[in-house]
Amino acid sequence: MPARSPACSRCAERQRGAAVVLALLTVTFAAMLAAAALADFGRGLEAVTGRRDQAQSRQLARAAVDWARQVLALDMLESNVDHGGENWTIRIPPTQLGEDAADGTIAGEIIDLSGRFNLNDLAPAGLRSSAAGARLQRLMELLGTSPESARASVIAMTEWIATAPRGDTDHAPHSALVVADEVASIPGIDHALLARLRPYVTAVPAPAPVNVNTAAAEVLSSLVPGLGIDFARVLVAERERARFRDLADFNARLPQDTTPPAAQLASVNSRHFLVTIHASHGISVTRLEALLDRQKPWPELLWYRIP
Repeated sequence: MPARSPACSRCAERQRGAAVVLALLTVTFAAMLAAAALADFGRGLEAVTGRRDQAQSRQLARAAVDWARQVLALDMLESNVDHGGENWTIRIPPTQLGEDAADGTIAGEIIDLSGRFNLNDLAPAGLRSSAAGARLQRLMELLGTSPESARASVIAMTEWIATAPRGDTDHAPHSALVVADEVASIPGIDHALLARLRPYVTAVPAPAPVNVNTAAAEVLSSLVPGLGIDFARVLVAERERARFRDLADFNARLPQDTTPPAAQLASVNSRHFLVTIHASHGISVTRLEALLDRQKPWPELLWYRIP
């Protein structure tokens, strides 16, 4: 058998080397495809898991709203006077629903909105109310707004909510506010003013009497003509020790040079509540807000949203 030439040997070695490189490239490419497939599967699994956890957390949040309704219904059966020392005012911290936090947690609070000025009272049923406008202007001035700026802001808010007169094509009619933050959409409203107002105002169906047992001193001072802010703070301190039993009790503690509020403007109980819930399940967290109207023993759910 003739001996293989050196050139042929080198050629065979190159062929074997090329085959090894090709095999390595093939294995590497296959590994890359497998890794990509596993990554896609992982992302798909995470998406399915995320959707499941989101549905579970939202269901927990909605169930917590029903729990809040039950708490408020029981409170109404036990007492017709609402104040800051009742059980419904207790804030619930994050609480695990099982041994593992991934099984779900729930937290929330019930916020009384009846202790605030209702912006929709500026134009109940679309009809402008100068008396409500005067109360809001007093509130703004107590919070440091100049009389001119306060007056202009009240007019802008009132016109935004009010119904346009028949035949008035220049006035763009709007409806009652759903949330107080809608005020930010009104042209000419200073956002710094809105930030100062936010703790003292709300937007609920009008009319909405102010609960004198839960209202801040600034709201009480704006509600009662002639009631200075200093004496309003005294009233707030006094009700911590002895709540107002009824409007007659509240009026009896007012200074003699003030005018007691009309019965339709003030109350000692609360009707509207904002429920804020934080619920988690697995990798999903849901924050839900709900507005409740407790005109009847079982509170009505007016709306809920997930901001």
